[in-house]
Amino acid sequence: TANNLSALAKRQSKFADLATELEALLGGTVQLSDDGEFRFSFKERPETPIGVHLSSSVVKSLVSLVFFFRHRARNGDVLMIDEPESNLHPDNQRRVTRILAKAVNRGLRVIMSTHSDYVLREINNLILLGHDTDAIKLIREKHGYSTTELLAPEKVGPYLFRNGGCESIPVTDDGFEVKTIEDEINRLNEISQDIYAALS
Repeated sequence: TANNLSALAKRQSKFADLATELEALLGGTVQLSDDGEFRFSFKERPETPIGVHLSSSVVKSLVSLVFFFRHRARNGDVLMIDEPESNLHPDNQRRVTRILAKAVNRGLRVIMSTHSDYVLREINNLILLGHDTDAIKLIREKHGYSTTELLAPEKVGPYLFRNGGCESIPVTDDGFEVKTIEDEINRLNEISQDIYAALS
């Protein structure tokens, strides 16, 4: 109810900074009106908030996560997300993945389903960038990764659901591979190479 949301909105979570990161991605801020309606204000027009139902699909997708991080999230909570990549461009899929990794490293447990190769590859990057070598440290610095985003292999537990079954995917210091997605990417690359060869 609106009263419950208003009461929750008075709390400040230790994860509120992650809500701010999500709002930077959205290009504005999320507020809760007095009547319990989520509203969104564009950074360029903060004085004219609009109802979330009038905003973009990406705002609609992430408004609940912004509110959760700002007001509800606590260490040990379980956050379940169905396809966080929905309505996001590839760069923002990666940014959301990195924000979720920060939450995991601060004590939140995240369970998510995804079909996005961008999300999976970014999780792999966060595992691989955990290697403590000078070369890897330079790569982290070059591409703007912070140590707060890096994922230890034991914090990642991927499963593949297919044909009515579920199989665990092993994770090592070198990450993991979802063979069904990798195979499809390889097929697509092979088709593209054949097309370019035929046109050259």
